[in-house]
Amino acid sequence: MSELEKQLGTWEEVMLDFFRSKCEAEEENYLKDIIKSVEKIYERENFFNDEEIELVFNSRRNKKENDESSLDFQHRRAITLLKAKVKPEGLGIFKQLRLYKKEIASFKDKYDPINWLSKNCTNSSSVKFATHVIKLTHSSIDASSFYDSIPEQKNIAITTSALKNKIVDGAVKGNQFAPIFQFLELELNGVTLVEQLAIDDHLFDCFIADEKDRAAASTWISGFRGALDTGKLSSHALAKQIYFPTKHNQKLVEQSYHILCNVISSSMAQTIHERVYNEREKSAKKSLEKNKYSSEISLKYINRSQLGVTASNHSNASQLNAKRGGKLHLFSNRPPAWQSQIKPPLLKKSLFSDLYNSTIHVEVSYLRDFLIRFKKLDLSIKDPKRKQHLERWVNNIMDELLFYVGTIQNLPSGWSSNTETKLKKSHQYLLDPYRLDEAFQTKRQVENWQAVVCADFARWLNNQLRGKDKQFTPQAEHSRLWKKMLELPLREYMEPVEQQIQQKMKEVV
Repeated sequence: MSELEKQLGTWEEVMLDFFRSKCEAEEENYLKDIIKSVEKIYERENFFNDEEIELVFNSRRNKKENDESSLDFQHRRAITLLKAKVKPEGLGIFKQLRLYKKEIASFKDKYDPINWLSKNCTNSSSVKFATHVIKLTHSSIDASSFYDSIPEQKNIAITTSALKNKIVDGAVKGNQFAPIFQFLELELNGVTLVEQLAIDDHLFDCFIADEKDRAAASTWISGFRGALDTGKLSSHALAKQIYFPTKHNQKLVEQSYHILCNVISSSMAQTIHERVYNEREKSAKKSLEKNKYSSEISLKYINRSQLGVTASNHSNASQLNAKRGGKLHLFSNRPPAWQSQIKPPLLKKSLFSDLYNSTIHVEVSYLRDFLIRFKKLDLSIKDPKRKQHLERWVNNIMDELLFYVGTIQNLPSGWSSNTETKLKKSHQYLLDPYRLDEAFQTKRQVENWQAVVCADFARWLNNQLRGKDKQFTPQAEHSRLWKKMLELPLREYMEPVEQQIQQKMKEVV
């Protein structure tokens, strides 16, 4: 029966399942290490003449079955090695067996409920349930993390109070205390063990066998409740601190200051992380990469950066930080660029005359540097990763183009009928599609204006890439690629527009 199918109905069952899974995890890791050391002996003695034995060490071909647990898989590998009729002389299989039995006994002793509770209850003060974790600033900080329980919300700021489902983090003084947090966050019927611990003095009575254990159970309760004690708030020299001036102190004849300690909200960071890597959107992103249709919405976060927290041991900072792989997401907080009143490009000959902003400038710069390194186009798109970079930059530029198109299309229709209009006809068909002029719409339906727009886009992009220094010289294959890349997005963008035009024309008739 899988973990998802199991129904744990009591706290005793939940805790026993925790001890069992921990014991099995340590046994699994120990078996992996043994098999790895055995593999080195086989390699050293050039003993891979048995296909079945060789398969044991082949991680690509030898994988666990769907209904097989990870520990059972390691058992199966070990048994195959034990049953081998011929073994290397240096293997010492009986010695390995004796060590294995000894280790298994130590694991069972370690995760015996009474032994584990007695040992770890005294360390619970090293574990804190927090929304704000100070170790995210520096993993060597030994100071207070805290739980934000303020209910007030402000519309002008995003705070942990605004989170609908607040994800609570575990701040531990060292990674060796992580199992205590994992134990206290066990859940039954929507209630965590630490929440139950706060109201239940008899939570561990299920492990009492005699009066001696009863006294121990009281110690366990008081010990694990140490995780609920916030203690005295303190800062640290490695923390990000700001001395903020308050008022002039007349007695000391000096300025008084209030120290502000900036603590990162791990709850907010985790919420953002889960939103950025939304599981539902993964299929849409995969479809987008393959240029296939998807009914899911794919969101794009522009100018997003990542900040790495800690080195390889991410759980040393916090438990949620380990789940995020030590990543914090940073978003641009630059003020919006000043935009004058949007006007139709009446006096422009091309829609691309006004198409240039800071985003396009950045994407063109990246694309240009890339193309200069790989002068021949086939060199830049032959490698899948290189091709992916190229497509991303061009797609970002096309997104800006279609955004501009949508902005002009939302202006009052019919502006292109002005006699002073110099804009190319094919561009008029794109930017002023709702113009209720029968002659205009007839020509618009007959002419292949989208092909003209795509060709003009390719020509415009090549001009941007050429640059003032003329270091990059676009070739015919570049033009064909840019044109081809715009064809599908433009056609898909215009499909709902064409439907609205048909509806509007019917209403006029």
